Amino acid sequence: MRILIVENETYLAQSIANKLSSLGHSCEILTRLKDVLEAGEKDAVLLSTNIFGEDIYKVIDKFKNSIIILLISYISHDTVSKPIKAGANDYIQKPFMVEELIRKLEHFKEFDRLKSDAQALITYLEYHF
Repeated sequence: MRILIVENETYLAQSIANKLSSLGHSCEILTRLKDVLEAGEKDAVLLSTNIFGEDIYKVIDKFKNSIIILLISYISHDTVSKPIKAGANDYIQKPFMVEELIRKLEHFKEFDRLKSDAQALITYLEYHF
C-alpha cells in the first residue's frame, strides 16, 4: 500500500514508517499542509488531528477515496466525530501500538476489496436479470 503519514511528532512518524516499510508498504511523511495537498494519490492516509487545525478537512476531502485513519491525542467531538462525518474511516488514540494501526489498515483494505467485489456481483446480476 502507498501510505501518507501526516504527523508532526517526528519520532512517531518515523517509527510508523519504519514498521510499515518493513512489511512492504511505501510510506511518505509530510508535515506541511501545502505538501500534503500537492501529494499524489495514496491508498491510506494516517492523519494527525492536531497538525493543521480546521484544515484537516481539506486533507480529508482530497483523500476521500483513500483509507483515512486519524491519529488523535484525545477523544472529542472535534478530533473524532466531525472528521469521521467528513469522511475519515477510523481513529487511533496516541500512544498506540503500531500493530493495532496495522490491523486497522488491513481491516479497511479488506473491507474495500469486499465492497468492490459486492459491487461487481451486483452489476453482474443486474445485467443478467
